[in-house]
Amino acid sequence: MYREATRSYAGSVHAALASRRMRMLAGASFLLVGIAIGNWPAQANAQTTLPSTGTRAVPTYESVGLYWSAPGANATTGCDVQFRKVGDAAWRQGLAMWYDARDNECRGSLVQLAPATNYEVQFNLPGVAATAGLNFTTWSNALPVAKTIAVASGSATLNITEGGSAAGYVVYEGAGATLDAANGAQFNVSVNASYVIVRGLTLTGAQQDAVRIDKSQHDVVIEDNDISNWGRTRDGTWGADMDSGVRAICQSEEMTRVTVQRNRIHDPRYSANSWTNGHPAGPQGITFSYCGGNHVIRHNEISGGAKHFNDAIGGEDNFSKTGFPNADSDIYGNRISATWDDGIEAEGGNKNVRIWGNFLDRTATGIATTVVSVGPTYIFRNVFSRNEFYEGKPHDQDDRQPFFKSGSDATLGDGRRFIFHNTMLQATEAGSVYGLGGGAGGGGTGSTQLINNTVSMNNIYHLWKPNSAFYQVGANNMFQNDMFNGSAGAPMVSGINATPTYAAGNGWQSEAGGQYALAAGTPGFDQAVRIANFNDSFVGAAPDVGAAEAGAEAMKFGLAASAGSSVSGSPAPAPTPTPTPTPTPTPTPTPTPTPTPTPPGSVSPSSGMDSSSYTINAGQSVTFTANVMGNSGTPTGTITFRDNGVSIAGCVTVALAAGKATCTTAALAAGTHPITGLYSGDAVYGSGVAGPITETVKGVAGTTLTIDSSRYSSTLGQNVTFTVKVSGNGTPTGSVSFQDNGASIAGCASVALNSNGVAKCSTRSLAVGSHPIKGLYSGDANNAAGVAGPITQTVN
Repeated sequence: MYREATRSYAGSVHAALASRRMRMLAGASFLLVGIAIGNWPAQANAQTTLPSTGTRAVPTYESVGLYWSAPGANATTGCDVQFRKVGDAAWRQGLAMWYDARDNECRGSLVQLAPATNYEVQFNLPGVAATAGLNFTTWSNALPVAKTIAVASGSATLNITEGGSAAGYVVYEGAGATLDAANGAQFNVSVNASYVIVRGLTLTGAQQDAVRIDKSQHDVVIEDNDISNWGRTRDGTWGADMDSGVRAICQSEEMTRVTVQRNRIHDPRYSANSWTNGHPAGPQGITFSYCGGNHVIRHNEISGGAKHFNDAIGGEDNFSKTGFPNADSDIYGNRISATWDDGIEAEGGNKNVRIWGNFLDRTATGIATTVVSVGPTYIFRNVFSRNEFYEGKPHDQDDRQPFFKSGSDATLGDGRRFIFHNTMLQATEAGSVYGLGGGAGGGGTGSTQLINNTVSMNNIYHLWKPNSAFYQVGANNMFQNDMFNGSAGAPMVSGINATPTYAAGNGWQSEAGGQYALAAGTPGFDQAVRIANFNDSFVGAAPDVGAAEAGAEAMKFGLAASAGSSVSGSPAPAPTPTPTPTPTPTPTPTPTPTPTPTPPGSVSPSSGMDSSSYTINAGQSVTFTANVMGNSGTPTGTITFRDNGVSIAGCVTVALAAGKATCTTAALAAGTHPITGLYSGDAVYGSGVAGPITETVKGVAGTTLTIDSSRYSSTLGQNVTFTVKVSGNGTPTGSVSFQDNGASIAGCASVALNSNGVAKCSTRSLAVGSHPIKGLYSGDANNAAGVAGPITQTVN
């Protein structure tokens, strides 16, 4: 995507820094960058036989995760790393590795490497000579093939039981054949062997998942397939949660080294629900649950089409030290659209996880990393286009979410999160006042799940309203050289407060065409901070902010990005393709889990909450179901169901049965209710919380509420007017109580609706900071009580 650098690393760094000092930024900015993300060694070390004690490298095709148990390292400086191809004379600087005091380890990644290439690495503490080193080889795009099996069209499950070895894979070649289960088989393909390549099939009509990979397998490649029309329904309308185009369910971090590439995964049989009906649930493109790491998901085109996915790519065990994609994994070059929740959900440990070069459109959030409990994770050069949250609402009345969902959990700790060179676009359309893109650059996920230990640099955050680029910001963060309209929402070093101006033919109108270069001479052009290994091949005097570099070739996504990534180009001697008849149905046995003994209460569970109906009328009965899962046997214990933190009568300490507990109640008042389930834990699993989900109770059907601000970013003492509009049956009456973070705003505790169903609140009393503003509508005889908002008001 970017040109090869033609100068030595040191020369390019020094030239770029000198140019930047003269043209754009103060030297103090570079001092901060040096402390935070780039500690340059005092001298290059030419030694190539350094001891490898305490070091480890875990490569993929184009990246590597590095580990060094470094004596003398500390959290302030981290550890320096330099690398080169074996045989090269010059060393290149890598981004400083992050030091994790919890295990006395420096961890970091090198990116934008060449496949099938030998590299050498040297590690050093800042300012001293290198003291450790190692060699590694990136994965090859050309794998050896021992045997090719031709797959004919049919309706039965292709049950793969014959695998190969590292010396030769077994290829199951479709060459355009169609496996149409016609809703008569659970899976189109069941992979029960390792060292396998599944290629060139059209897969449709599976009852549950199109491709199911057994948990015990490794070294599996799923490539060049067309996957559609799979999945069950949970209620006759919405799809069953997590039925997927490609699916794996593990127990104890099994299944490693899976590549999913160049597939079209689209149009499931049923859609997920949007946030209109509560937390989304439904089919997904690719889902790995409780599995190991070292996976690559690249160059796929994943779209819900006329329907929507829950997440396009995701997993489970989000609040854990593992999760998905767990560790040493890459997600890149994918084209993703039509999800009601996350485009990419990479949550959990996120240890040396890299996410880059993806295009995301019509998703509720772009990339979710709540949480990064181990780290580091790297999110760079992704592009976020349209943002959709509520189904059926006009664009101006929709809610908008962040590009990066970036919450934390104090019980798990904070790994490092790096966010570099991403672009948020802001499409427009006739008839809409506001843009169609995201509402913030990054945000936490609640008052106790703030953005922590995050570095954001060189990004374009073009917001739909001039709101805050960041919200719910915690500790140990650095935001530098990000471009944003509105306000930063957090302390920003050398921030660029501007709306991006793109070169002719570039910008959101390019859609997924890859043209997002800034116009020469406009804010952000040649105005980015140098980041070792991440923007080495910039064009011009200095890097540009955002995902695209002016003067470089256009970005590519999906199948267009896949040139040269076939993994089966080197067959072993004289393989004989073996035609096979239409496969006969072979029941896939379900292995009996054998839990590994673990210390009492030491295992983190994964839990979910569901409702029999996310919207009900007052007095109507509803059943909540908490589902507790784990990888060390079926959880036991109890669930206490709560409504906004208060236990629901008759639903306290409900015993789990087969990992589930239910609560049925008809006592919920009109309004919105955050429902959670407190899990007690048991001898194996620790305690946890399922949910929250939002239950909406209507007094009378047909009432809608909206809230808006006269200015979303204001200064201290400046007047701001909030407006709530109630639409419903007849002419709504009643009153609205305006609240700031749950407390009534002075003079606005009970504002009567006017003849147009509108209530207004004007105030100058808001303190500096971010304020979640809501309007609580009382309801009347014909219209339901409810809550408008919240929206975020930023006071500078």
